[in-house]
This record gives sequence, C-alpha cells and structure tokens, in this order.
Amino acid sequence: MVNIEPRIEMLNNHTDPVTKQMLQSVVDKKRKLENFENYANQFRVYTFACLALFLIYLTLFIIQPNISSIGSIISLFLDNIFHLIVILLITTGYATVRYFDKKADKADDEFHALRCEIISKSTDLWPRPTSWSEREQVFEIMKHEYDINLYTENK
Repeated sequence: MVNIEPRIEMLNNHTDPVTKQMLQSVVDKKRKLENFENYANQFRVYTFACLALFLIYLTLFIIQPNISSIGSIISLFLDNIFHLIVILLITTGYATVRYFDKKADKADDEFHALRCEIISKSTDLWPRPTSWSEREQVFEIMKHEYDINLYTENK
C-alpha cells in the first residue's frame, strides 16, 4: 500500500480511494522529477566549477609561463597525471549531468502523462454537476500545496 499525503487523505468527501491514489502518484512523480532536476543542476555546477578552475590553472601555470613554445606547453600538460585526473573528473561530471537530464526528461514525460490522464478523466472522477465544485477544491489544493496544475494539459 502506498503512503498517501495527509493533505490528500483529508479529501474524504471530495474523492474516492482510486482518485486519491492517482493524486498521490502524480505528487510522487513530480517529486521524482524535481529530484532528478536538482541532481542535474548540482552536477552542472560541479562540472562548470571544475572546468573553470582547471582552465584558470592551465592559463596561469602552463600557458602564460611558456607562451613562446607550444611544444613545452604540450609537454608540460601531458607529463602531469594531475591533468588527466582533472579531465576525467570533468568528463565524469558532464556524463552525470547528461544521465540525470535523461532521467529528468523521462520523469517529466511520466508526470505529464499522468497529469493529463487525471485531467481527461476528471469528468468521470467528479461527475457533473454535483461533484464539480469538489473537483475545483481538489484542483486548487493540488495547485497550491504541490504546484501541480490540473486545469490544463499544457506543460
């Protein structure tokens, strides 16, 4: 059994158990999407910082002192294992950003599909006209509590 948010659980009169499960699922998918986006942004900052620091290091300690000799610049760059390690760290950071971006895209597609399903089935979940005002209350709660728009299918 999936744990249901207390705020969703309190919708006793407004929704049935199946609808509560759907609402909880869309909240879970939204959180999953936000987590992947957060991880991608953290690794993006890490990768950019490593790249910026490495380029500053190369400029100050490898290129400027040896500006007249390209051969010595290349030799100094290739002779130090530290440079290879930093390049591997930057590459790993970039690959991790790509990985979390792909996971975030997949999570976004799943979230959007479930959100659109709730919107398209809203006439079945809250039959008109008796439950239509309850539907509005549920949609408002989802919008304000979880930042999930169930009014339109647009992203």
